[in-house]
Amino acid sequence: MNEIRHSNHGNEGPEHEHVRHEPRPPYWKRAHQDWRVWVAVVFCMIAITIYVLSDDLALLPRHQLPPPQPGAAAR
Repeated sequence: MNEIRHSNHGNEGPEHEHVRHEPRPPYWKRAHQDWRVWVAVVFCMIAITIYVLSDDLALLPRHQLPPPQPGAAAR
């Protein structure tokens, strides 16, 4: 029968014997490199812009509300 031999090319040799792994910094220090953080920042900026430009998401802008009726406050 034929023997199947699996070799790990690229993991052999003296240059791979002493691989040094530097400790990774915590996520909050390297978060600016993650695309998901930038997508969330863009969505937050869009939401803030809509909130500011829409006069606090009111259905009727404050400056276009009808003036209060003089007799309505006396009731």
